[in-house]
Amino acid sequence: MNWLTSRCAPLVAVAALAALTGCDKGTDLNVDLPETTAVNTSYKDIQLEVATVRLSPIQTLKADHFMVGRLADNVAGTTTAGFYSNVLDASGVNTIVTASGGVPTDSLPAGLPNVRLDSVVLVAGFDRVYGSTAAPVRFDVFKLTAPLDERQAGYDSSNPVALDPTPLGQNLTSRLDRTQVQVVTAAVAATSTTAGTPAVTATVPDPTVRLLLQRTAVPASGTRPAVSGVASPFATDLFADLNTPGFSQARLDAKLKGIAVLPNANHTGSLVSFTKGYKSRMVVYYHAADTLKRVYSIYFGPTYSGMGLTSSRDPRYYTTISNVLPPPLAALAAPSGAVSAAALSGTSYAQEGTGLSPRITLQPRITLKYLTQSDDTSGVVINRAELLVPIKPYTNVLYTNPAQLYAVEVDANNAILQRTVNFLSVDRVVQADGQNPVGTGYPATGPLANATGQSSYTIPITSFLQNYFYSAPATKAKYLVLTPNIRTQSNLSLNRAALDANNIRLRVYYSRQR
Repeated sequence: MNWLTSRCAPLVAVAALAALTGCDKGTDLNVDLPETTAVNTSYKDIQLEVATVRLSPIQTLKADHFMVGRLADNVAGTTTAGFYSNVLDASGVNTIVTASGGVPTDSLPAGLPNVRLDSVVLVAGFDRVYGSTAAPVRFDVFKLTAPLDERQAGYDSSNPVALDPTPLGQNLTSRLDRTQVQVVTAAVAATSTTAGTPAVTATVPDPTVRLLLQRTAVPASGTRPAVSGVASPFATDLFADLNTPGFSQARLDAKLKGIAVLPNANHTGSLVSFTKGYKSRMVVYYHAADTLKRVYSIYFGPTYSGMGLTSSRDPRYYTTISNVLPPPLAALAAPSGAVSAAALSGTSYAQEGTGLSPRITLQPRITLKYLTQSDDTSGVVINRAELLVPIKPYTNVLYTNPAQLYAVEVDANNAILQRTVNFLSVDRVVQADGQNPVGTGYPATGPLANATGQSSYTIPITSFLQNYFYSAPATKAKYLVLTPNIRTQSNLSLNRAALDANNIRLRVYYSRQR
């Protein structure tokens, strides 16, 4: 307070002393706010009851990755993933490449003289392998009996679709440890005054799966050995259509309604995660009378988003993921199943793709009376609330930790609760602090913090908890599930964190006016 303008500051020494003590009482926080009530601030850590549950299904439609394979581990049991997709004729991609000033690589054989089919190969690039890369993959490729419906929303991790009983290819193999030679520095030609320098090359990984569907036999010639043939009636018919003028998306849809790539029964030990960074396609290799080799592609998966365009233009695709759970988690086979932290030696799991998630109990423990340790809860204000979720050290050997966790409200059967926003039903995902706690579109995220001693997640839930304490009892959720997957996000992997369930806690900073 400025003592020169105070209403009780006469210009005498005694008045100066009075001015130092002040006529208007400040707050106990030492903030000089005249005529305000006193406020005190406290915080409390609340130990939480934690169990592991399984949220299923996982949204995988047009996710940022798709996965194929089968892998067993001691936590999630045997995880099997399969891929389903509509297909696209290359003409749309050629149009975009041409519009951007590029030269399309795909050309139809129709109209070229004396064309001959060489091979048909399914190609897809991956950026991660869960398990071992030493053994080759063994995949089966099928046709879909009907294309994935563009208006249907039920394509998720739990719902395979009908397949043509005759496979396009079965037990097709491809190495995962393939390498390629890459030019690091281009060669420099010699001149009349300087000597030339050879190109500098390096051997780098070639993370591409190539599944051979068809190959035309080539007899031995001179020192070149013979190449055995691989028959495929489908490839032969497809090439005949490509060689007929007027080939289009409609003709392709009549021939190939979609494809599925599934792990063969003999495939174990790896699960491959394919990325948008490489356009997935079925490549038809052929040559014409001029002997020049040409290609034509049938695209699937994240075709346009892999080119930096919107994913809404991609053909529909999704991944199915199933688990044969080990005995400790067998109870999670039922949707309402839960496994206590004590049964897992103080551990709970959060894993993308499989739905494994820790569930914390809110009712009846989390109350204002429990927080303040008093029956008088008047004037209590929640300043900040956060869920502190530590990770057990040295537990991410096979999988990396998820990048973030979200909090969703569920009922006693582990079903995600819904609310209506703008006439639409949406999941009750905890919203970020400062946002409408009963709104949507701004989910609270707990990013991974890689500390030196112990990594952890911190999820801010201030707005949620304030609303929770003062909302009607009938609308309150009994549980929160901390999950790395929510339906509005496109992340898909098998990243998994082993959480220190005994130390997951709710920290609340609160004030009380008095």
